[in-house]
Amino acid sequence: MVRWFVGIAVVAGLGFAAVACETQEPYAQCELDEEVKKHVCDGSGQTATGTGTTSCLVTKHPHCVNSVCMSFFNRPSVCTQICKADTECPLGGVCWKFSDDKSVCVPQDQFCSVNKTDARCAGS
Repeated sequence: MVRWFVGIAVVAGLGFAAVACETQEPYAQCELDEEVKKHVCDGSGQTATGTGTTSCLVTKHPHCVNSVCMSFFNRPSVCTQICKADTECPLGGVCWKFSDDKSVCVPQDQFCSVNKTDARCAGS
């Protein structure tokens, strides 16, 4: 009987480890709920405005491995992550200052399409 409980604990532990190791393509597309879009990220999201358009960040998105989904200047929303430097971003992404207290990884092509004069966009 003791072995059975130990076996359950080991299987449960392996199941937990598998969930913790979930992977996702960098910048995989994620959907923002119509209510979120309608109210421009009220509630668990935040907005940043610039260049006449809005970027939206939801930090508790259920379909993103890092729980962060962002629409960068009205482009299709993608899963991303919080960052402090460009080197933390996958696939040559750019760490963009979203707000005073948050920076997020943005695909470089999207970032450079609205920030052409930024030094990180030289040659793009």
